[in-house]
Amino acid sequence: MKKTVCAVLAALTVIFTLAAAGCAGRPEAATSEPEVTDTVTEEETTAEDTAALPEKNYGGEEFRILSQNDGNRHYDVFAEEAENNDSVRDAVYQRNKVVEDKFGVKIVVVSDIFSNVNAAIDRMVKSGSDDYDLCFVHMVTGAALALDHDFVPFENLTYVDLSKPWWDKSLKEGFSIGNNLFLANGDISPSSFSTTSCLYFNKKIFDRNDLEYPYELVKSGKWTLDRFIEYTKEFTRDADGDGKIDPHGTADTFGLTSWAYDVPYSLYYGAGGGLVSKDENDMPYYDPQIERDEQIYGKIYEAVITNNAYFETADYNNVGQLFINGQAMFYDASLLLADRLRDMSDEFGIIPLPKFDESQKEYRSFVNGASSMVCVPASCQDLERASVITEALASEAYATVTPVLYETYLKRKVSRDADSAEMIDYIVRNRVFDMGYVNLFDGIGSYVRELLVSKATSVASTFKSRDKSSKNIIKKMIEAYNGKK
Repeated sequence: MKKTVCAVLAALTVIFTLAAAGCAGRPEAATSEPEVTDTVTEEETTAEDTAALPEKNYGGEEFRILSQNDGNRHYDVFAEEAENNDSVRDAVYQRNKVVEDKFGVKIVVVSDIFSNVNAAIDRMVKSGSDDYDLCFVHMVTGAALALDHDFVPFENLTYVDLSKPWWDKSLKEGFSIGNNLFLANGDISPSSFSTTSCLYFNKKIFDRNDLEYPYELVKSGKWTLDRFIEYTKEFTRDADGDGKIDPHGTADTFGLTSWAYDVPYSLYYGAGGGLVSKDENDMPYYDPQIERDEQIYGKIYEAVITNNAYFETADYNNVGQLFINGQAMFYDASLLLADRLRDMSDEFGIIPLPKFDESQKEYRSFVNGASSMVCVPASCQDLERASVITEALASEAYATVTPVLYETYLKRKVSRDADSAEMIDYIVRNRVFDMGYVNLFDGIGSYVRELLVSKATSVASTFKSRDKSSKNIIKKMIEAYNGKK
């Protein structure tokens, strides 16, 4: 188990010990350091946890970062310490300080809304100005800039090692073209981790119905769509007897509460779906597997439509509120929403999205298109320094920021649940980046959502109608890539 999880579990052990002794809320200052601390500090650091970086001192030079500030994406990088006891922000600030002190740089951050960030990068590259060394961009719109050759391939960044655990392992599948990766992600972007999909479940509902928590199913590889369907079957009901099932009422219950722009993608990618493949030269091609997708969609349809889930297309806030009210067994959302649940009366747990079946090797987690991606602008003049500092920020985030994020996701109620700590590792270490979702979002990339909204039962006609347009988009991507000077 990775040391981040071990650190969290060790901290949770302290909490369990204090709770067993009758302590409530936040404990008083301990008279001596808990024994478990020694276990964490003495744990052997493996080779994969160590960044192979040269000893450099840049003499106080500025390392300039352009970042997004939309939504929670301001969490990616900070130039100033928090003033409101924000543990994640403090951790990011401390990460920056460690890197600054080690390499003799001054990190300077400029932030703006994502559209302005993209426009600034494009202007900078086209004019050849060296304004920024590293940028955090919007996943979907950033992908368009990559095709316009606004970024340096990560293969050209000498000291960035994408095999290390602080970089997402599916990056090549989702963003590399011709063995050139222009966008990357991982621990360096805490906001991106927060936009990873998961399932929350209401423990009180499980207890009341004498159901076993799904943790062991996850660990044994048996957490599948069929098991998910079994849990939610016939659970949605008219509890107050008024003849209707009302998600805006206070009594009726649902097996699943979900948002139309989340759950179709969460379940599809969780079940192994995908629309684009690569040839032997790492060039993408449109590759729909209709028979497989018919099976995946059939199970998603059963979970959402047949089992009468709350599938909301307009009132986003009510989706989460229904779960907070204790009226839903499951809630499909991102890890970011854990913070919203801090005042929920019922205990809840966190698990990954289900596999299609037990033969699927890993649990897979969808990453929302608003996620940040990191890139080095093509006009950057010092690529060696950019590669050193980028790798240092990523590796240091793995060691110091991600453990704090885990604790943030496990606030109060879940913090007494060691199983949920382990579940988060399943979630964030198997994230899915699909070129089809990023580049075909307004077309076939959103077919599951479109079909669920219309309650359609077959995918074949949709694939047939979108086949030509989808192939054309991939063709234009390749043409854009081949136009590189």
